[in-house]
Amino acid sequence: MSDQKEIKKKTHLNEEELNHFKSKLLELKEKEEKEIEDLKQSAENINEDADDVQSGKAHHPADAATDDQLKKSSYLMIEKKKEKLEKIIVALDRITAETYGICMATGKPIQKERLEAIPYAMHSVEAAG
Repeated sequence: MSDQKEIKKKTHLNEEELNHFKSKLLELKEKEEKEIEDLKQSAENINEDADDVQSGKAHHPADAATDDQLKKSSYLMIEKKKEKLEKIIVALDRITAETYGICMATGKPIQKERLEAIPYAMHSVEAAG
């Protein structure tokens, strides 16, 4: 319960800084969304290519294993990108709620240097480590 009270603290960042981080987050969001779409398209292409090869000639088991591995890698990367995208969206919501830059574990300010490196960070270095 005390953590919830701590999280409600207002941000230590001024309006200019919040706008800077909002801009960074929006750019990251757009980049992640594009990469997710590209990965989905890549996975679909692997499926289509595998179907074409199978219908055209005998398919070697090693080729099928490679295709499966590529698909698994693509889907794993998509999931990681989606997780990052969710964090970015939460960070944008926190800017709106004026709680951006406050550690969700300690309620203390997250260092600006950390936010520059990871604008969607929800925890200070101490809490994350």
